[in-house]
Amino acid sequence: MNWLLRQLGSACLAACMLLPVIAHSQDTLPEQQITNLDELLESVRQQQKQQRARNAQREQLFLQDKKQQQARLVKARREFDRRQKENQPLVTVTERNQAEIEQLGLQLETVVKELGELSSTFREFAGDFSAVLQESMITVQLPGRSEALHSLASGSGEASIEEIETLWLLLQEEMTEAGKIAQFEAPVIMADGSGEKRNVLRVGTFSAYSNGDFLRYVPETGELLVLSRQPGAHYGRAAEEFSSNPGAVASIPIDPSRGSLLGMLSYTPSLSERVEQGGTIALIIIALGALGMLMALWRGSYLLVVSMRLKNQLRAVERPDASNPLGRVLLSVQGVSLDEDELLQLKLDEAVLSEIPALERGNGVIKLLAATSPLLGLLGTVTGMILTFQAISLFGTGDPKLMAGGISQALVTTVLGLVVAIPLLFSHSVIAYMSRSIIQRLDEQCAGVLARTVESQEKSRGKGH
Repeated sequence: MNWLLRQLGSACLAACMLLPVIAHSQDTLPEQQITNLDELLESVRQQQKQQRARNAQREQLFLQDKKQQQARLVKARREFDRRQKENQPLVTVTERNQAEIEQLGLQLETVVKELGELSSTFREFAGDFSAVLQESMITVQLPGRSEALHSLASGSGEASIEEIETLWLLLQEEMTEAGKIAQFEAPVIMADGSGEKRNVLRVGTFSAYSNGDFLRYVPETGELLVLSRQPGAHYGRAAEEFSSNPGAVASIPIDPSRGSLLGMLSYTPSLSERVEQGGTIALIIIALGALGMLMALWRGSYLLVVSMRLKNQLRAVERPDASNPLGRVLLSVQGVSLDEDELLQLKLDEAVLSEIPALERGNGVIKLLAATSPLLGLLGTVTGMILTFQAISLFGTGDPKLMAGGISQALVTTVLGLVVAIPLLFSHSVIAYMSRSIIQRLDEQCAGVLARTVESQEKSRGKGH
């Protein structure tokens, strides 16, 4: 009974929920008598299917209507555009002109920007090239170019075609003249400061000559200056011969550094100036070196003559000659009897010993001078360093030129001491060897005389027996 009541309640609830659907479908479906729950369930299913079909049909109609509305909108817009073009025919032309004006404006802005960069680059290059021409030796031959380049570099505004062509011409002219050997007249500043107009020979942009003198170009003043200290005379003669024979093939010295090397000649001290930098000690070293070399030459010549006379005497021992040491030794024992061999030996030793001082005379002095020269150089070094430290204590280290004198004296005296000592040491060694060689020959000959004496005594004793 309870179960039946629950089933009836559920069926009533479902029927209440389906009443609107059933009421809505009464117009389309015939009335059916629902007698149980199965028929109610089947009726609900049929109503849902019908409702879904109607919804799908409505959705399809709505979509079709939407497409038609969109097509009408597009058609209306096209019609509007067409009417707009028909009613206002200048709008298209105006828009086209506006677009063209904008494009031309962009092009104009680009061109103005490029021209501005070109002009700035042109002015900058003209300034740099003006500095190059100021350093060039060709400016002396063509002096008007600097003003033209200065006006180009200092100009304002956009560079014109005429200005660009002028710069191009100047650049081409510099390149062409740099590969030529030219002669021209130009003012030349002499070593004493006076000016003189001379015929100048220019070899490219490297060197310049005038009357055999080497010239140096001074960029600061744009003048040619005669070097205060010229290179070797043969270089000047070569330049003079080259300039006197134009068109001929000849050799000529050039300075690849464009005058820097030649300019350094005026700052390079000569030998006499080096000696002056060494001071009194350098003069003493040179004097001692000259004295030592003179003594070495005198002793070498003397020993060479004695050695030649000694060789001649060896060829004729039986005929002694007093002009050489061996002859005098042999003459000193001529009156001695052969039986007195002890007296003979003493006479020979005495004669040899009397010859040794003459053969070794001056060797000690040469050796002393060779040993003294480096010591004097060391003394000059110490003196120069003392002067340097005095300059530092008085003036500080701000100006190196104040210390140059002391350093120059220190270095020059050291060099002079070594330069004097080395040849004196070699000379002393050679002279000592020559004197020892002569003394050794005298000893050998004295030993030979004694040997011959003993031999003769032995022979005479053998005959007596």
